[in-house]
Amino acid sequence: MKNVRLYWNHICVLHNYEKKFLEDLAKKLVKKGIRLEVRYFGLGYPEHMSEYLQREDAVLPDLIVSADLEVFEDSRIFNKFQHDLHLAQTWIPLRQGRALELVSRGEKLLPFLAIPLIYYSSSEDCCQEREIHQIPDLAFGGVNNSAGKTLTKAVWSRYGKETASKLLENGRIADMPIGAFSQVRSGQCKTALVPSIYALRADGKQWFSQEPKEGPLLIPSFFCARKTLPEEIGRMLAEEILCGELVHFYEDNGNLLTFPVVSKGENWNMEKEYFTPDAHWYKTVSPEEFYELYHKSLPL
Repeated sequence: MKNVRLYWNHICVLHNYEKKFLEDLAKKLVKKGIRLEVRYFGLGYPEHMSEYLQREDAVLPDLIVSADLEVFEDSRIFNKFQHDLHLAQTWIPLRQGRALELVSRGEKLLPFLAIPLIYYSSSEDCCQEREIHQIPDLAFGGVNNSAGKTLTKAVWSRYGKETASKLLENGRIADMPIGAFSQVRSGQCKTALVPSIYALRADGKQWFSQEPKEGPLLIPSFFCARKTLPEEIGRMLAEEILCGELVHFYEDNGNLLTFPVVSKGENWNMEKEYFTPDAHWYKTVSPEEFYELYHKSLPL
């Protein structure tokens, strides 16, 4: 029996289904001689994956599926295992297009899906033709997860460090994206940047949704496999995990942009323009510089 350790930090609002899917998969894999051990991170668990992996005593897994992007974007974490990764990006066929180009992180990381963030507002025209940092009193969530950090990185990448700092200082920041959504619903502010699944509640009368001028902000997730597994087992597990059943569930229940070719592709156009940090930004800004600004500028 081959033991395989998977670390999972993915879509928290859909986690009950994710957990059942992985439990069923583990039972199926036993018949193939694989014992799949899954450790979960994120909302509802003691730590985010990046918090655990930055510890000196962290045990590395064989497989990772994560929307906690600091796992891959903070070099102090990623350098612990990036040199030991298979070139997994080509292990399953992906839908080609602008969205995939924008989120790709090289041959070692296989893009799984992306959460699009758009505006939800009580005002029909407050976002018209305004850049994201110009939206007055903008609420956004995920201060300690990828949503808030990716927004900050994307604004810094496109509009500069000072603008990113002002966004944090002037924004209405919630612990989670649902908190930003609730601020609009309760009348505390007019506009929030939220996952598109929340913006679907717009009725066009009292509540409105609109895409940012820059395009929807994408929060991607990735699969990767360490060379502690033979390539053939890694490939098989990629196919089993990133399968049609799970991909279609995310599309139907999360309004997510999914990359495997088995996607129905009904929600989001791969050729749209989306808002992400420029790939060059990660090469020029160290994690130390990013976090110095991030923590200094937060109104905590």
